[in-house]
Amino acid sequence: MQKLRKDSGSGLVTIPKSFLKQDDVLEDGEIPDVQVSVERLGRRTYSVRITDEGDLPELQNSEIVERLAAQRLFNEGIRPETAD
Repeated sequence: MQKLRKDSGSGLVTIPKSFLKQDDVLEDGEIPDVQVSVERLGRRTYSVRITDEGDLPELQNSEIVERLAAQRLFNEGIRPETAD
């Protein structure tokens, strides 16, 4: 778990280098100078997206969002064979 730190009046948290490596963000093993989008999704919940060649990955196409949507449909009793 990371620790939230104070930086010039804002909250600061780091992304483990192993995560950046796993997602092919590193360039020659170093952290590149790229734009990052931070969005508030809800109470104490945030999304951090790193640009890929200038484009932001679509949040609705992320694995976690797809998994949560599928879980909600499952919980509501909607199955693929019953969906219209």
